[in-house]
Amino acid sequence: MKKSLTLVLIVLLAVSLLAVGCSQQTPPAEPAAPADAPADVPEVRENFEIILGGGPAGAITDALYGAVFEDFKDIPYLTGGPTTGAPAANVAGVVQGKYNIAHSLSDITGAALDGEGFFKEMGAIDGVSNLVTWWPMVSTLVVWADSPYQSLEDLKGKKVTPGPRMGSNDLELQRLLAEMGMSYDDFNVQFLGFNDAQQQMLDGQIEALLYAHTSYPHGALLSVIAQEQVRFLPIPEEAIDGVVAKYKGVEKAVMPAGIYTFKDGTMNEEMLGVGGNIHWLVKDDFPEDVAYDIAKSITENFERYQANFNNLKWMKVEDLAKEVPGVKLHPGSKKYFEERGFI
Repeated sequence: MKKSLTLVLIVLLAVSLLAVGCSQQTPPAEPAAPADAPADVPEVRENFEIILGGGPAGAITDALYGAVFEDFKDIPYLTGGPTTGAPAANVAGVVQGKYNIAHSLSDITGAALDGEGFFKEMGAIDGVSNLVTWWPMVSTLVVWADSPYQSLEDLKGKKVTPGPRMGSNDLELQRLLAEMGMSYDDFNVQFLGFNDAQQQMLDGQIEALLYAHTSYPHGALLSVIAQEQVRFLPIPEEAIDGVVAKYKGVEKAVMPAGIYTFKDGTMNEEMLGVGGNIHWLVKDDFPEDVAYDIAKSITENFERYQANFNNLKWMKVEDLAKEVPGVKLHPGSKKYFEERGFI
């Protein structure tokens, strides 16, 4: 009996020692995380509202920028949209904080940088960057085919329009006339929206559409050309050279042949003019991540825009990164365009 009791005590002592040893070797379990502990999630960007000073009513920009902003809805933090306006007012609006993106034209931006033309009173601007470059522009001066007008000089005293006041057509027409020894004082100038201008041309109220720096093909011109036979007036090459030598944001350009089909079935020939580009202007402090995402969205959807808007068919996707003389490319869009190999 004593031997059995002793054996039991020995077994119990061994089990106790084993348990103590295990408890010393096993590290304590980590305390459970509270159920409401935050997980590691990417930071969500605050919403950013785009306020774009857009193109004039009736221009291609109405539909194109609408399509672009539809695609911006795929960028979760972007809100806002385009307005209608004029390039010079848009550039001033960006500088003054009314807009954060301006639809501008390279020659208008050049004038703003130099504080001349429409910007004499405001003075030269700085601290701005090019966000993205759009389609090319060139001079297109239109008269009826059976009219007696063979040159700009022949239109002295006649009712003509350069389109809306303070637009690129207005600016470049004044510059060209100055190179030719003329001014608006020599003409009966009517400032008209593009839709009104085409209607007044068709109604015989004006003699010429003097679009000295415009998109091609221009929607309002297509409407006129489809209804009556027209001619394009030539511009003296020396006048073009004079403008290009004096002002930023312009270049000597050629309207390609075959842009317009006239009513008789013939097509336009190549024609020299003052050229440049439409582009989007921002201040230097425009957020880099927003600029990157905008450049990315436009580039990725460019093929679809090009299929639907004729003006874009005369540019390549890499032209979105084209230099606007005197205006640096914004670091955000530059980063994206470099990644794509555009620059």
